[in-house]
Amino acid sequence: MAVSNHARRLLLNTLASNINEMIVGYDGSPSTNSDGAAGRPAYVISPNVKIIDDATILVEGFIPASESFNDTLKEVFLQHRPATGASTPIARHAISSIKKTTSNEIRIQVIIEVK
Repeated sequence: MAVSNHARRLLLNTLASNINEMIVGYDGSPSTNSDGAAGRPAYVISPNVKIIDDATILVEGFIPASESFNDTLKEVFLQHRPATGASTPIARHAISSIKKTTSNEIRIQVIIEVK
């Protein structure tokens, strides 16, 4: 039996309300479902999280022009960081290398589907 639409929406709402940190990093190793942290963190973002439809969440972060890094950015890590206690990893994505200088801004969008 499939999960009801009401239960899927509850899961989606719970996940969306718990993603409160996006970490962009330098580690471009392949992502796995057991990744527990960003490999080599570079920048921490408080993302905007929006529910798009009954199965999709959009997580969006922004790095302003004022930031620059010596190495290329190669990963995006999403997590829930509570005020106290341990963080909960949500997802890690290896991305194409991005050179971030003070000449550009970066908007990062991650779409998560809950099926």
